[in-house]
Amino acid sequence: MKILIIHDRFMFRGGAERLILIMARALQADIMTEFWIDGETFNRAEAPSRLFILDKGNPAYEVFRYFRAQFNFLFRTRKIVRQYDLVIFSGNNCLITAWHLKTSQKRFVYCHSPVRHVFDLYKKFRTERPELWKKVVYYDLGAWGIRLIYWLNIWHFKIVLANSKNTQDRLWKYCRKKSQIIHPPIQTNKFKWLAQGDYYLSFARVDKLKRVGDVVRAFQKMPDKKLIVASAGDDFEQVKKLANGFDNIKILGWQSDEELKELIGNCIATIYIPINEDFGMTPLEGMSAGKPCIGVDEGGLRESIIDEQTGKFIPAKYLIDDIIKAVNWLTKERALLMRENCQARAGKFSQEKFIKSIRELIYANHH
Repeated sequence: MKILIIHDRFMFRGGAERLILIMARALQADIMTEFWIDGETFNRAEAPSRLFILDKGNPAYEVFRYFRAQFNFLFRTRKIVRQYDLVIFSGNNCLITAWHLKTSQKRFVYCHSPVRHVFDLYKKFRTERPELWKKVVYYDLGAWGIRLIYWLNIWHFKIVLANSKNTQDRLWKYCRKKSQIIHPPIQTNKFKWLAQGDYYLSFARVDKLKRVGDVVRAFQKMPDKKLIVASAGDDFEQVKKLANGFDNIKILGWQSDEELKELIGNCIATIYIPINEDFGMTPLEGMSAGKPCIGVDEGGLRESIIDEQTGKFIPAKYLIDDIIKAVNWLTKERALLMRENCQARAGKFSQEKFIKSIRELIYANHH
């Protein structure tokens, strides 16, 4: 059975990109993507079979970015996709490729979240635009176009998988589309408990939605507590500036898998406070090494963190002081007591369970 996985883009070392590589290896599938930024994301050699890359780099203008992706996935894919028995879609921009599939070709989509800036985060993004013309063009007009394209594309799929209950609820709320949940794979044997170090760790992508800046602001007020940020992203320069002059805060940028194993294995706990996260693999990757997570009490994190057993919640509408309180509460000693609970929790989301669920789904729909 020839399988192709289409993923929007390989732009950073995110959970979705890791998931695609795990799925491709398990199914010996080929991968197609719009672009692949070497050095920022995983190594191309990690793709187990053929790799189709449709274009170069990420366009500077976000509006052009969206339409270029639609163009590439619509006009540069027809010959390739028709050679496969099963096509698995991951992301939002790539769904337009489904128009080329023959009725005999099996397909399903793994949804990380419906397009956030036109659905659940629409009000936030519109409010943050300072220019009135951009509010009107991008949001009052443009968002409707993007929604319409998404609705038309998602209805090409009988089988829609959601990565969490949170994403499943969004798919129903915004698209009236039913879905089944298969949680993302956590490589539970990858990260190991090494020691109880003296620092807290953030390794979420550094962008505004992940609010890593707020974590840094909290540690500015706790000179006796150490923070390491082991990632990068759109907001990286801003976060580096915040950390300037604070000896207790280290901003390292993206780290290799080997370096990340050391950092996770030796930390006290991880910190992850994104806005209404779809699911969030970061807390569970830390838990697989027996490290609890300070997380925000909303979205997909409610599906992974158990308060005071595998981590500590701060309120959804938190203040910087709430982060400080949680860090002071989650001491080395408390973190150590959570080690077994954390490892057991991560085990419930293992890579093996994910692959078994995907294979069962393919088998049930292919026979």
